[in-house]
Amino acid sequence: MAQLKHVWLQENKWEDVENYLQKKKTIIVPFGSVEQHAKHLPLGTDAFLSQLIAEDVAKKTNTLIAPPLWVGWAPHHMAYTGTITLRPETLTSMVEDMCESLIYHGFEKIILINGHREANLPPIKIGMTKVRNKTGAFMAIADPFYINAEKGKELSEVEEGGIGHAEELEASQMYHLLPYLCEPSASVKNIPSHHRFMQHDPLVQGDKMITASDVATYKEATKGIGVMGDATKANPEKGKAYHEAVVNNIAEFIDYCDGEVEVSLRNQDIPL
Repeated sequence: MAQLKHVWLQENKWEDVENYLQKKKTIIVPFGSVEQHAKHLPLGTDAFLSQLIAEDVAKKTNTLIAPPLWVGWAPHHMAYTGTITLRPETLTSMVEDMCESLIYHGFEKIILINGHREANLPPIKIGMTKVRNKTGAFMAIADPFYINAEKGKELSEVEEGGIGHAEELEASQMYHLLPYLCEPSASVKNIPSHHRFMQHDPLVQGDKMITASDVATYKEATKGIGVMGDATKANPEKGKAYHEAVVNNIAEFIDYCDGEVEVSLRNQDIPL
């Protein structure tokens, strides 16, 4: 298969996509969020990262990328100006409608790249599961908490509780990829003290409860700044290593899907 001239679906002609489908049935769909990322990172951090990861994976695997969804489910981040949040059922419907549209045309394997970490996962997983059961298409989510956990542990230099929001790892990735949008000098450390069952750091093992934040408690917990964790140890070198690892991991999985996963589509209906 010849190298794609344009990896983004929207930059191609319809005939280009038709020709692509003669050889390959996989597509990437990036999901992000436009939400506060404290004083050192831009509001679009999660969306930028999902799109830039998708671009590098697409070039590495010669895979098309569907148009990105910029906004996600982020009600607690409404504590800070500029955040946009969808209702969870809206995000689930977006997953269903986008994926069913692609499946209607013959795409069989859809890799969802989630830049918004844990917060977007419940509605995206619901949408993915509904589409999978309805159509038979193969669906998978690449979320950095899971697909890059080992590299995150290897690179992280913060104490327990230091990974959360706008912290070391995603700040490092942004410093590497989009430094002109970042203000490293404004980074801070904020590791709240809480019950041992309420540990939010995904790199810390142990028994945990799942709780929900609201606007008031989240603003208080993030000290009116927006950081949860430690952003002061972020640097672009760490971000480069983290980014390359996540790209390689997703590319490996796409190669596996292309070569090994067999799909028989059904119910290829237009979402109405």
